[in-house]
Amino acid sequence: MNAVGTVSSSRQQVSILIVVGLICTLGYGYLAIRSNNDSGIELFDFLGSYWAIGTLVLAYWLYLHNNNLTLSYGAVVFWAVVFRLIGIVGSPILEDDFYRYLLDGCVFLSTGSPYGITPESLFQGNSLSKECQAALTWVNNPDLPTIYAPLLQYIFALAHIISTANINLLQLILALFDIGLILILCRFAPAKNVLLYAWNPLILKEIAFTAHPDIIGVFFLMAAFTARHQQKSALAAVMIALACACKIFAVIALPYFLYKQKFRYWLLIAAILVVLYLPFLRPSHMDMGNTDMLIVGIFAQHWQFNATVFQLFRNFLPDLIARGFCLGIFVTGWGYYFYRYHSAHPANDRPSNNMSHDLAWTIPRFDWIFGVFFLLSPVANPWYIIWLLPFAVLRPSYWAWTLSLVVSLTYVTGINLIESDLNAYEIAEWAYAIEIAAISVALFYDYRKKNLTLNGN
Repeated sequence: MNAVGTVSSSRQQVSILIVVGLICTLGYGYLAIRSNNDSGIELFDFLGSYWAIGTLVLAYWLYLHNNNLTLSYGAVVFWAVVFRLIGIVGSPILEDDFYRYLLDGCVFLSTGSPYGITPESLFQGNSLSKECQAALTWVNNPDLPTIYAPLLQYIFALAHIISTANINLLQLILALFDIGLILILCRFAPAKNVLLYAWNPLILKEIAFTAHPDIIGVFFLMAAFTARHQQKSALAAVMIALACACKIFAVIALPYFLYKQKFRYWLLIAAILVVLYLPFLRPSHMDMGNTDMLIVGIFAQHWQFNATVFQLFRNFLPDLIARGFCLGIFVTGWGYYFYRYHSAHPANDRPSNNMSHDLAWTIPRFDWIFGVFFLLSPVANPWYIIWLLPFAVLRPSYWAWTLSLVVSLTYVTGINLIESDLNAYEIAEWAYAIEIAAISVALFYDYRKKNLTLNGN
C-alpha cells in the first residue's frame, strides 16, 4: 500500500473509532438520563440500550480482530473513563443492593461493626442520620445481617466518612478500582482485547451505574496474579489476601499463591486476614455471627437464582444433596486442572522480557474456572460474571463475551415486569432459554475454532 493509501486507511480507522465511541457515549448517556428519573428506567428500555451497546462493541472488536488492526491503549482508556463518568452521574439500574452498602457504612460508624445487626432491628428506633434512615427504608432482606466482607466494609465506612450515604461517591470509588484494573490489563493484553472489558455494558452497568463492589476483589485478584508472575511473592500474598477479604470467590484462587511457597508467605496471608477480621470479633460475641461468614453460609444453603446444572440436579435430588453434588463436581474439576496446570508450568519457570506473552501463558484459566463455578452454582447473579471477564481479555472467547451480553436477560424477572405472574426473582422462561441457547451456540463455535483448550492462548 502506498503512503496515500496508508494515510487514508488510518483516517478511516480513527473515524470508525470516534463514531463507535460517540455512539456508546450516547447509549450510556441515555441510560444515565433515564436512570435518574423518579421511576427509574423501564426494563425493556434498559435491555434495548444494553444490547445495542454490547452488540456494537463486539462488532467493533470483530472488525479489528478479523482485519488484524491495532488500537491505541490511550483511546481505549479515554473512552472507558468517559463511559464511567457518565455512569457515576447516573443512578443504579434495576437494583437496590446499594442501599445495603450505604446502610453498612452508617451502622459501622454508628456501632463499631455492621455485623450481626439486622436492618429490621433498627426500624423501632436508632440514632442514624436522615440520609441513613433513607437507606434503611429501602434496604432489601431486612431480616438478615450484612453479607459483605470486611475489606468492603472498611470502604463503605470510608465513603460514609467522606459523604454520608452518598451513592455517587461510592460509584466513583468503585470506578477508580475499575480503571485500575483496566490499566493492569493494558500491561499484558492487546488494546483491542482490553476494549472488550473496558467498554462492556455489563461492566459499566454493574460497577459505574449500580455500584456492585465485586470489582474491588477482582482488582486485587488480577494484581495478585501480576505480582506472582513477576515473582514478587510478598506483594502477591498481600494482594490475594485483600482479594479474599473482599469476597469468598477469591479463595478459589488462593492455592495458586500457596503452592510451593515459603511458609512466611502463608503466614503473611493469614496475618492480613486476621488483622482485617479481628476488629469484628468482639470478646463478648466470639462467634462467626460477627462477620460475613454466617450469612455466606445461609446464602450457600438456601439461595437460588439463574441456576443451570444445579437446577437439573434439583429436579431429582433434595436441595442440599444437589448443592453438595455440584460442589463435589467443581472441586474434582478444579483439582484436575490444578494438577494439569502445575504439570505444564513448573514452579521454576522464569518470566522472559515479553511480559504480555508470559502472563497470558502462565496465568491460570480463571475464565474457565469461574465459568464452571457459576455454571454449577445455585446462584449466578449477573455481576458475578465480572470475576471471569478480565481473564477472558487474555484469551478472548466467544462464549465469555456472549455471556456478558445475554446475562442481562436475568433482569427479566417478576419484580421488573409491570404485569407478570412470575415470582419476584423468577426469570421469565423465554429469557432463560435465550440465555442458555446463546451461550451454547458460542461454546460450540469456540469448540470449532479450538478456543476451548485448557492451556492454549
